[in-house]
Amino acid sequence: MLKIAQDSPNRWQREDNGKWRCPPAEEYASQYNLYYTVCSSAEINSVFVRNFVWLEDYFQKEQLQVEESVTSAILTTVKDQPGINLSQIIQQVEEASIDDLNILIATNQVYVDLGNSFLGQPEQVEVFLSEEEAFTHAQITKISAPIEARKIQGLNITVGTAINWDGITWKIVNTGDKSIALLRDDENLIELPNSTFEHLFKEGKITGLSEHEESSMNSLVEEVLKKASQQDITKANNRYKNIESFLNGTTSTKPNRTQRRWIASYRKAEKVYGRGFIGLFPKHKDKGWHRQGIPEEMRKLMEEHISDDYENQKQPSIRHAYYSFRESCKQQGYKPPSQETYRQAVRNRPLHQQIQKRISDRAAYKEEPFYWYLYQEETPVHGDRPFEIGHIDHTEADTELICSIMLSLGINCSSIKDNANLGKAWVTLLVDTYTRRTLAIYMTFDPPSYHSDMMVLRICVQKYGRLPQIIVIDGGPDFRGTYFETLLAYFKITKKERPKAKPRHGSVIESFFGVADKEFWHNLKGNTQIMKNVRQVTKGVNPKNHAVWTLSKLYTYFCEYCYEIYDTCPHPALKMTPREAFNLGMARSGLREHMLISEKEFNFLGLPSPKEREGKRQVTQEGVKINYLYYWHPSFTRIRNACIEVKYDPFDITVAYAYFDGEWNKCHSRYLRELQGHSERELMIAATELKKLNQLQNKTFNDITGKKLAEFFTRIEMEEAALTPAWRNAKKSIQTQRQKDAELKQVHAQLEGKFIEHEQHDLLSIEATVALSTATVAEQLITTLIPKFEDDIEEIYEPLEEW
Repeated sequence: MLKIAQDSPNRWQREDNGKWRCPPAEEYASQYNLYYTVCSSAEINSVFVRNFVWLEDYFQKEQLQVEESVTSAILTTVKDQPGINLSQIIQQVEEASIDDLNILIATNQVYVDLGNSFLGQPEQVEVFLSEEEAFTHAQITKISAPIEARKIQGLNITVGTAINWDGITWKIVNTGDKSIALLRDDENLIELPNSTFEHLFKEGKITGLSEHEESSMNSLVEEVLKKASQQDITKANNRYKNIESFLNGTTSTKPNRTQRRWIASYRKAEKVYGRGFIGLFPKHKDKGWHRQGIPEEMRKLMEEHISDDYENQKQPSIRHAYYSFRESCKQQGYKPPSQETYRQAVRNRPLHQQIQKRISDRAAYKEEPFYWYLYQEETPVHGDRPFEIGHIDHTEADTELICSIMLSLGINCSSIKDNANLGKAWVTLLVDTYTRRTLAIYMTFDPPSYHSDMMVLRICVQKYGRLPQIIVIDGGPDFRGTYFETLLAYFKITKKERPKAKPRHGSVIESFFGVADKEFWHNLKGNTQIMKNVRQVTKGVNPKNHAVWTLSKLYTYFCEYCYEIYDTCPHPALKMTPREAFNLGMARSGLREHMLISEKEFNFLGLPSPKEREGKRQVTQEGVKINYLYYWHPSFTRIRNACIEVKYDPFDITVAYAYFDGEWNKCHSRYLRELQGHSERELMIAATELKKLNQLQNKTFNDITGKKLAEFFTRIEMEEAALTPAWRNAKKSIQTQRQKDAELKQVHAQLEGKFIEHEQHDLLSIEATVALSTATVAEQLITTLIPKFEDDIEEIYEPLEEW
């Protein structure tokens, strides 16, 4: 606000009370009987904001009720003990829970000052029946001491307190049972009876120092102590011990010259600061030349030159920038300062601003100050309870994986590395920021997409039956999709996006990625650390040749590491384990059972819609077409040519859903048997390879039907000896994707608590061969590539069926 007020002073104005105004907007709004108010961050009550977020779950559900017996017991306790805190209510009313109290507060059945007391600290939250009762209680409980007592108490009658008696400053040096000893600046000491001292005070002849004078004196003492180093304090202690006997008068020897100087400094500090010890601090730091070496006008000119000519994208050196500044000074008639003075001025500039102007915002990010709190440094950035804030992010596992099907067939993977190696997997995590607990893990070969986002949320619902209140994500395109945002909106989840190129905003999950690399991934065989220096990698140390882990096994052990090992180890930021922090946080914030989510409800909402044509499809004679496949429902015969909404399951392409007759209906593919077990991604690869094959055969077709795809998957099981080179490439791509999907099935089976045996595929056996003569192979290739009649051009699979 201060910056934009400088740029547009007529538009933005700050009043004496600290509030901001916009006169042009106020004038325009008044024409329509409206008002315009500017609210800055300074007016935000951070305690109220935290309480609102704390109670938001109870505002989302209507008609939340507490059992009448529990409500009656709580109200009776609050009525009998006005101002009782939440912790005491829980202890006295055994049947009451934190959820019950939160509901009563959210529904205004009891009163809590949400602007001053944070509900996350129940021992400090006072509870009343109403706001009026709270105000009355505050007025009654104020302790009003007699005027005399308050005045005497206001003097702070202790040794060292300064008072004013008839315009002369005295200091209390002793407080006895019968008298008070006062010391004047000229070392004059007198004693006054307590009754006389009180009488003079009542008449106003003795007064205490004003708050301004006292605070000024205290600030001076604090300033001296703040500048004192540990060595200064040690020297002051030694000096005090050396002159202590002279100050107390317990020695008859005469002090030497140094001791007399220390005693004089002690007495002087007593008069100035009220603390003689302050005068014993050494003053070596005050030595030297303290005046500015160059005029203020020259300093401003130098700062402007550094800002404009040094801190720019040209990135000149300090030496060249100084030469330019020196010539500029000579032209303006100034004597230029030395190069070292200019260099020191450059070093004194803010480093973050310097890198930002000379290089880029991303390079300067590491020097940007870290913000531990929000809203005037009072609101924790990681929330106040479990499931308040969750972070979702993806990372690629630093480990090469192989196919478990190859292992189950008893094949030596060292001889078929190209076929068995599936590359690296992508890991998607959902982490609770308050407890640092990993809520859900998902692992797949597919790059980050809405599939992974939905699956990690689905796992969280399976484990806990709930989702975080706020989800923080990065700027990935998968988080901006309609499906993801619709799901969050349905469950009333707030989405917050981290700024680009600023990983500190996701420091919790980014930190966990680093810890997992050191403690888990980099300790596995086949890890890819060495690939950072790819030019130094030889065949003998290539991670691909040392891969032994499968997706299923890796997912099992990584889940054990996150859910059991990391979860039960003390976290340095928490001073306890994530599991302990989670259980303690749930006990303090309430279970909030009304926010539980049905797994069946979530699974259906998590199904995506096709991207094209707003997720709608027209019902034709063959059904609805989704991702190159037709799906059928018996009711389609009576809604022919209707345009309906559709959804599909990314992990089971034999099933789709269509919305008609006011509900979602399950549809099946007509080629259920042929397509069983094939994923959406596998279909896309098949479609691409078929188009390439057709191009090689000089055929053109634009529409890839479900029948052709189903037949393609059936023919792809043939032996490579009987296929053309184009078919060989198609089969290789399908095999690779199919192996990945088979590995993914094992992960899904673990999530569902099931066991799936590895499918035995003859095509994967390197020993399975077909003995065909050269003539037979040539004949089949000709039959495959050349149609027998012109009518066969429209259906290129007919020769394959006959063969």
